[in-house]
Amino acid sequence: MLFFDGWGLGPNDRAVNPLVTAPMPTLRALFDGEMPTLRGNGHFDSARATLIPTDATLGVPGLPQSATGQTTIFTGVNAPQAIGEHLGPYPNAALRRLLAHENLFQRLVAAPRRVAFANAYPPIFFERLARNKARRSALSHAVHAAGVRYRDIDDLRAGRAVSAFVTNQLWREHSADVPLITARAAGRNLARLASENDLAVFEYFLTDMAGHKAKPDLTARVLEEVDQLLRGILDETCLDDVLVIATSDHGNIEDTSAKGHTRNPVPTLLIGAERARIAPRIKSLTDLAPAIVDLLLAK
Repeated sequence: MLFFDGWGLGPNDRAVNPLVTAPMPTLRALFDGEMPTLRGNGHFDSARATLIPTDATLGVPGLPQSATGQTTIFTGVNAPQAIGEHLGPYPNAALRRLLAHENLFQRLVAAPRRVAFANAYPPIFFERLARNKARRSALSHAVHAAGVRYRDIDDLRAGRAVSAFVTNQLWREHSADVPLITARAAGRNLARLASENDLAVFEYFLTDMAGHKAKPDLTARVLEEVDQLLRGILDETCLDDVLVIATSDHGNIEDTSAKGHTRNPVPTLLIGAERARIAPRIKSLTDLAPAIVDLLLAK
């Protein structure tokens, strides 16, 4: 499962939607050369993949935000409705309580199913965590509540984890002894980790960062990285046996005419095995966790 922060389905307008003009050959190949946008109703089926426009507004006024969107994705609870607002970027006490009970990872671990959180954290994160000073996303809180371990620099060196910055360049700029790799190689590492588990989840936030910064060169680099990460996953994945799921918490990167987040639906991308079983169930962010749990517990 790939979680991309801040990626919505935008208009089919090259003037405002950078995804319309981005090469992204891997994503385009999945959809017969088309780039997923809000053309028509946004729903798209091809021989290899399904795209589902997924509601991130959840019936609550205002712009969707990361903390409530992620809490909804990984619990199945309508988090903005529960606390009365969209909230982000980091979860408050009320959202942390929701994440601490019956989240996606807890339900799978209890089943039991093998679950991995693929992101690697640097040593400074663990130092801050020990002092209760680490800033953590809603997804990171959910993982921790389930007792799923955070991966570290040793995992990253061994190819058993993936940096949120994918190529490890930022780690190396801070003198970390880790290899510089391509985004495609990172995708292969992620796929191998997934093959050893029933569910592996990777969190990528640079899509949202690029949307906020609105710098065309940065956006182009991020979208290329996303595409090559996906290419690497598909290199190592037998789609007869594996389902790749990608989704987001809110829109942002897909519309440069908007300042900040959007109310656009987010894309839920299903590639490979058994996508037809869960595709009809997904309409909003509340539907993802229960669909994934039911799919994996049926195995």
